[in-house]
Amino acid sequence: MTGGVRRVEAFCARAGMEEGSPLRLALVTVMETAEQAREAVRGGARGLTPEGEADLIQRVSQAAVVATQREAARIVRRSGFVTAAMLALAGLLLAGAGYGVGRWDGARQGAVAMEGAAFLAQVAALNDARTMADTCRRTQRQEKGGIACDLPPVWVRR
Repeated sequence: MTGGVRRVEAFCARAGMEEGSPLRLALVTVMETAEQAREAVRGGARGLTPEGEADLIQRVSQAAVVATQREAARIVRRSGFVTAAMLALAGLLLAGAGYGVGRWDGARQGAVAMEGAAFLAQVAALNDARTMADTCRRTQRQEKGGIACDLPPVWVRR
């Protein structure tokens, strides 16, 4: 980095301009291009022929392109890293939330399943299963894509 570019960077920093700012990129690129043009003129570019002027313009243009591409690549790398870090953090947060909800819901569902199983065990203990099965076989019918039946009155508590 040359002196002029350093001065532009310092002015931008004092002005509170972010490192990835497009204006900052433009200012740095213009300064680099101006310094490279000055160096080209110092190296004997006075009294140029039209071909020499075209060559000088081509070199300055190429230098500006290279400087802009280098600065843009730096910004892309930096923003790519920040984006990747944010996505990784969001993924970890979602994974943790999913784990917590799964643990909470799993415990709740397990309790409900135990209550249902206890109720069915109580119904089976209080009633005659053979009588219930015979009544169901006699009254079975097709309904909503399945087979349904009527049960006799069942004891749920005594």
